[in-house]
Amino acid sequence: MRPSSPLADGAGELTPAPPPVAAPPEAQPIDVRPLPSPIAPVPAPLPVEAAPEPVAEILVEAAGRAPTPVVSAPDLEAYADGLVPAALTRGGLAGAVAVVVKDGQMVLAKGYGYADREQRKPMDANRTLVRPGSISKLFTWTAVMQLVERGKLDLDADINTYLDFRIPDYHGQSLTMRHLMTHSGGFEESGKYLFVENRARLMPLGAYLKTVQPRRIYAPGRVPAYSNYGVALAGYVVERVARVPFNDYVEANIFAPLGMRHSSFRQPLPKGLAADMALGYPLAGAPPIGFELINAAPAGSLSATGADMARFMIAQLDLGRYGGNAIVQPYTAQAMQNTLVRPIAGLDAMTLGFFRRDTRGPVSIGHGGATEAFQSSLVLLPEHKLGVFVSVDGPARAGRALHRDLVNGLLRRYYPERGAPPPTVVTAYLHGRQVEGRYESSRQSSSNFLAIARLFGSATIELNEDETISVSTFRTPDGRLKRWREIAPYLWREVDGESRLAAKVIDNQVIAVSSDDVPAALWLQPVPTWRSPAWMVPLLYVALAVHVLALALWPVAALVRRQTQRRLRLDGRERDLRLLSFFGLIGNVLLFALWLWILSRIEASPRALGGGLDPAIRMAQLLGLLSIAAAAVTVLNARAAWKPPLQRLRRVCATAIAAACIAVVWLVFALKTLQWSLVY
Repeated sequence: MRPSSPLADGAGELTPAPPPVAAPPEAQPIDVRPLPSPIAPVPAPLPVEAAPEPVAEILVEAAGRAPTPVVSAPDLEAYADGLVPAALTRGGLAGAVAVVVKDGQMVLAKGYGYADREQRKPMDANRTLVRPGSISKLFTWTAVMQLVERGKLDLDADINTYLDFRIPDYHGQSLTMRHLMTHSGGFEESGKYLFVENRARLMPLGAYLKTVQPRRIYAPGRVPAYSNYGVALAGYVVERVARVPFNDYVEANIFAPLGMRHSSFRQPLPKGLAADMALGYPLAGAPPIGFELINAAPAGSLSATGADMARFMIAQLDLGRYGGNAIVQPYTAQAMQNTLVRPIAGLDAMTLGFFRRDTRGPVSIGHGGATEAFQSSLVLLPEHKLGVFVSVDGPARAGRALHRDLVNGLLRRYYPERGAPPPTVVTAYLHGRQVEGRYESSRQSSSNFLAIARLFGSATIELNEDETISVSTFRTPDGRLKRWREIAPYLWREVDGESRLAAKVIDNQVIAVSSDDVPAALWLQPVPTWRSPAWMVPLLYVALAVHVLALALWPVAALVRRQTQRRLRLDGRERDLRLLSFFGLIGNVLLFALWLWILSRIEASPRALGGGLDPAIRMAQLLGLLSIAAAAVTVLNARAAWKPPLQRLRRVCATAIAAACIAVVWLVFALKTLQWSLVY
């Protein structure tokens, strides 16, 4: 759920992600292949996208390729024991839980490190609760499909059919549950009240959805843009259709049949579970934070033990059945796992709620999850009846590295990919030149100040001398840029690696680029030239430098005049304009400083978006208004400086200051910092 950067695995995160952009040119529908089943198939092809900044991984070479080891409890435990404890120490992590199921049985369930460092309370996969973050969404989608199965919900009906408020159409195109399940509803990123600091800011689900409703910036079914709001909306539909609170519904219809007695979406946790909740340690060596509170509960508020997650994985692998109980019928489970929406040909797909990897290695489905303190991953291999769940408590980067390395290492160990990579195609140079440029994530905001993330979170694609391409946000575990060589038209394979990258091209125009390093719920799309960071970032730095330099030289000039006994040859009006310009510069510098402080708070914790920053944001908006007045004053001052008698230095300085202040006004509007609403 955390915010994510352009082309990392932000799609599995609960937290708000920085980024937005204008809808791309008429995109062709996405490859949608419904599986035959009683559940209504996709009526018409849909479309979608991808991309955030890759996170460092812990390098662990899969061992024993020949012969391939057999999946067994001793081998699994030995492998995990050889990796996890060292990673906890190296990354400053508090603890981790690792669970593996195979053929309907739990073959590994082990905790590492501590659930409470101070009390030296160990992590226990059977007892300790963790926060799986966005893996919660799989329970919401299961609940949705239960209602579809019972004929109470239509995946392709206008979502407003089930709501007590209205989601506006996008240019006459309505939103459906199928769009929500494939993250192609077209919502911009929503961060307000996603995480909150105290119970007083927790809202009923319906009130939250009505308060923070984000703008729809893409046509439905055209662009993949991961949305926590969309999942929360789906959970509210479950609540409305079932006529019981979402928490009650999940407990009665999913937890109870699966025997998940140590799991809950409730916030705070019931007393019987609270004592077993692992404390959250988002910073190495720092005290734990309190129980994380999430308003978009269906998108990420689950608390569960590793053993309970094993039950859920077994049910999904056995087409909805666990023991003698069923949470969905086999045809419904098959529809969830095999109805494909493939945003870009050659890359992975989305199903009805799962991220699906089917372009390399064994076919797998799953979901990632992240809160402020926990990083988690759930992966299922339906063909092999294997499921893996890992949740790590500690600093985000190290946590992501550990769970990725453990999951990917296990898959490589037991199901290694074999075969020589295909050769480079002759179009490598031509297509490399075609995809060069700046890109931004489809998961973004475009109507509020979170649009600032587009300025600093963009990705650059470059053609290398050896005709490979590099993407600035995709790096190897040791920090080097990955290089990709073209193996088919608009399809690249990582040099000395296995991942793939592809471009969606329509009428010889690049619409989007993505990689199977990230889920199919977002992509990178070209940045419009008019607001490209290539010139906006330098403009910002130059404008700031002029402001700081002018303010620094102002008292220096006054001292020089005093020492030389030279007076300013200005009349009263010119003196007033010069003084007002000075105050305008101070206001603009305060504006820069205030936004820098606000963004640093948001970067430090998503709880900052829970309303606590609203007074500072309002002050920044007021300073943005004053920047318009400052620009007007500095323009008048520059005009006065060009009147006789001409003073070259004053003329140059006044003109530079006026230009810098005009640039500030442009940035204030372009970065949406002057939007008066406090919904973001």
